[in-house]
Amino acid sequence: MSQFKISNRFLQLEKQAASCRLCPKLADETAILSSANGSLDASIFFIAEAPGRFGAGRTGVPFQGDRSGDNFEVLLKHIGLIRSEVFITNAVLCNPLIDGNNRRPSAKEIKNCTSFLKESLDIIRPKVVVTLGTVALNAINQILSTRFQLSQNVAQSISMPDFKLFPLYHPSPRVTNWKRPMAQQKKDFSKIPI
Repeated sequence: MSQFKISNRFLQLEKQAASCRLCPKLADETAILSSANGSLDASIFFIAEAPGRFGAGRTGVPFQGDRSGDNFEVLLKHIGLIRSEVFITNAVLCNPLIDGNNRRPSAKEIKNCTSFLKESLDIIRPKVVVTLGTVALNAINQILSTRFQLSQNVAQSISMPDFKLFPLYHPSPRVTNWKRPMAQQKKDFSKIPI
């Protein structure tokens, strides 16, 4: 497929995401899906949870503007990658909030957004899909009809029909402080089959 067709297809998806109103609690939020997500030629495709209120919810760029984004940049640099070489998206494209604070997306919100995630994967056709956290892994499980668990499959390269799946922990401060320290996350990122 030509780059022109890929770009047009992605622009259509971007418009569909912007006009989506499937989730009543997210209907007034902005879907974070645009050229700011990264390269449409990317061989590595990162999926996180949802835009954060200080990060993508404010900047319009996944993993930028907050501490999770800072950690992600450190991890990318650690393995010799830069943003322009990868594609970054979320299991849920809009920022889920409760009382002005980030909240975990609901199962229904994740399900509602899987069509955008699947279409993004179909357009970009990455060689490696890296899920960052359980929400992202659950979204991929819905698309692939699989049952991978982060605790059992972390930092494992799993061969799927169209790509290698590589589940990792999310780089949020909450996770790096309590579950998976940055030192371990650097080791995990180093195993991504680039």
